[in-house]
Amino acid sequence: MADEETPDADEPEPLLYDADAAARILGGISKAMVYRYVQYKQLHPVKLGTRTLFTMAELQRFVRERQQAG
Repeated sequence: MADEETPDADEPEPLLYDADAAARILGGISKAMVYRYVQYKQLHPVKLGTRTLFTMAELQRFVRERQQAG
C-alpha cells in the first residue's frame, strides 16, 4: 500500500497555494502574517471567488525581494 504522505511522482505540483501552505513555504510564518503582507501590498495573491491563493512564483519573488533588501 502506498504511503499517503508521499506525493505521487506523476502528480503535478499545485499551481496555487492557500494561505496555510504559503505560510509553511515561507518558513513557517503565521497565516496572519501572510495576510498582513497582502494588506501591505508586499505579497500579491490570486483571488478565486472568496479564496486568496498564491503562486509559487509569487512566493519566490517575495523571498528574493527580502533577500535583496537585507
